[in-house]
Amino acid sequence: MWFGLSLVGALFQAGQYTVVKGWGRHLHPFTIMLWTQAFSLAAFGAWARLAGHSFAAPWRHAGWVLAGVGLAGVMNYLIVRASARGDISIVGPILALSPIASIAPDWWLTGALPHGLGWVGVGASVLGTLSLSRGETWSFDLRRLFAREDVLCALGAAASLGVLSAVDRKMTTLVGVPAYLFAIYLLQVPLTAALIGLRSPEALARSFEAGNAAPLTVHALFGVAGNALLLTALMLAPAAYVNSVRRVSSVFSVVLGASLFGEPGISGRLVGALLTVLGAACLLLAP
Repeated sequence: MWFGLSLVGALFQAGQYTVVKGWGRHLHPFTIMLWTQAFSLAAFGAWARLAGHSFAAPWRHAGWVLAGVGLAGVMNYLIVRASARGDISIVGPILALSPIASIAPDWWLTGALPHGLGWVGVGASVLGTLSLSRGETWSFDLRRLFAREDVLCALGAAASLGVLSAVDRKMTTLVGVPAYLFAIYLLQVPLTAALIGLRSPEALARSFEAGNAAPLTVHALFGVAGNALLLTALMLAPAAYVNSVRRVSSVFSVVLGASLFGEPGISGRLVGALLTVLGAACLLLAP
């Protein structure tokens, strides 16, 4: 059961990229973030209440809550920007590099480092990312790859997610998943709303138009459903297994990018995505 939950959760995450690329490219990134955060606030608040979790518990560790808010905000903004302005068949696989970015934070917080299979995973993930730079000639062009804005945004998001995962693991162990996430979104919603007011106050009003509200709602529901499924799976199986299946979202994003939007070079990108997933799985399954 946990495998199915994780796989569908990964598909929902790929669906978020697809919604932004197909129907939300004209929307301000902060608007997309705000809708998803507001839906998540309500959903995880209800979950915390039904589960009997303490809403006050996270605030005994306010520093980590603030760190989570900052990291999640940076990550979400970069993901939305990369999805809207680039190829989702590249964005998804690069996000799968986040386990590599979590090595140093995990070592700092828990003293854990990869061993054996974990370092094999690092190499496979790096090779997978290099494969994304291959064109139809199957030659590497790193300069072209790292000159792309979507690649740079996705790399920044992967780094933020790597550090965030270490903070999330620490906090969920201390206070529980729904209470921690409710605290995160309780701060993120007014912060994002304030940023919209300063940067583009008309963007929020436009988001309620019929043509905009629908994709924003779908994107938000995908986000809530994906998180709920993945968190439920974590209750049924070790995190290493769930996170390994979660990386399949990069493969979904390659297939969706090619089939829905005609993004080029699917063969090279699919190989890169599969190598990146393999590397992430090795890293997460390593002792």
